[in-house]
Amino acid sequence: MIEKLDMLWVNLAVSADESAAPEVLDEYFTVQICGASSRVGSALDAGWVDVVCFNFDYPDRAGLRLVREVKDTYASVPMIMLTLQHSEELAVWAFRSRLADYLVKPVPRDEVERCHGVLLEISRARRDQVKREMTRPSSKVPAEAAIVPRSNDRTFMPAVYYVAQNFRNKISSEDVAKLCAMSPFRFSRAFKEAFGMPFRDYVVRYRLREACRLLENPHATVTDVAFAVGFNDLAYFSRMFKRHLGVSPSERLSDEPDVAEDESPTAQLRIPRELIGDRGALN
Repeated sequence: MIEKLDMLWVNLAVSADESAAPEVLDEYFTVQICGASSRVGSALDAGWVDVVCFNFDYPDRAGLRLVREVKDTYASVPMIMLTLQHSEELAVWAFRSRLADYLVKPVPRDEVERCHGVLLEISRARRDQVKREMTRPSSKVPAEAAIVPRSNDRTFMPAVYYVAQNFRNKISSEDVAKLCAMSPFRFSRAFKEAFGMPFRDYVVRYRLREACRLLENPHATVTDVAFAVGFNDLAYFSRMFKRHLGVSPSERLSDEPDVAEDESPTAQLRIPRELIGDRGALN
């Protein structure tokens, strides 16, 4: 017979379709829903929680900050992260934040069983564990999680994540519109209202920002960089680079790396700071 653990379910998903706990968890855990993220502390103070599960679809800065704050305050309580959107950087962030496990939806039964086994061992050991201070390594926010629209509307988080992970490949606005559950026309209009630029421009500027980063390598070539960031036409890449940054890629490549903040690629591309996000550590 499976020894169930008491799980506190903290829903941080944007989509209502991703807010419910997968049924397979019921076989291994007694799941209690946390009505609001502000009540996580009171539930943990009550002492009945064996494990906390933070449920995401598209993690954002606020959600990741909450995870870090709760873990810092209740360090001995095992916590896991369940997410629809996966990236290697996000997984690294989770483990550096001392989460016990990181699961990607849809979660196979054998993964839930494995996770339950890990959490069961931690739960049994907690009663004998000596409390100690742990040094937290520096852990930067995953780049895609730091990119948010101007408004508080997170409808476009699937699009932002998709660009962050697929900018090197051909990106279809029709495909991205489907991810946001919109028609192409509605997506195009709504994206421009939220971000202040057409989706196509957003993709171009994202690619150019990555190109600027790669061109900091003195051994890079303009051709290699162009193809590395998703431009299959070198002439088009050079034209867009010149239009947005005022210099050619070869001129950027030969520039000294130290530039003033207002002359940085981000500033010259005129991408709002909130679209780029803070790549520093969460405090």
